[in-house]
Amino acid sequence: MRTVIIITVGIFVASLLLALLRKRPGAPNTAIVAFTLTWLAFCGWNFSVGVSHGYSFAEEIPFFLANFAVPVIFMWLVRHRFGCLLYTSDAADE
Repeated sequence: MRTVIIITVGIFVASLLLALLRKRPGAPNTAIVAFTLTWLAFCGWNFSVGVSHGYSFAEEIPFFLANFAVPVIFMWLVRHRFGCLLYTSDAADE
């Protein structure tokens, strides 16, 4: 259940970042890099908590990979699939 919650929170935060920064040129790319590094740090911390509570490295690594990869891949796919919709130029309004 914890894995589902972490993945859901990751997807929510990624979506929120893309939505907030969608009208600023270059900002979605910066948001992707910042989110990826921050999410990696968070998932590393979560991994260390699992290992410190008695789970082995081999038991925790699949959960670490799922917790990290699913939100990051989601953010990259949304950005690259709908990239033209994320940035709306004000020059087109003139």
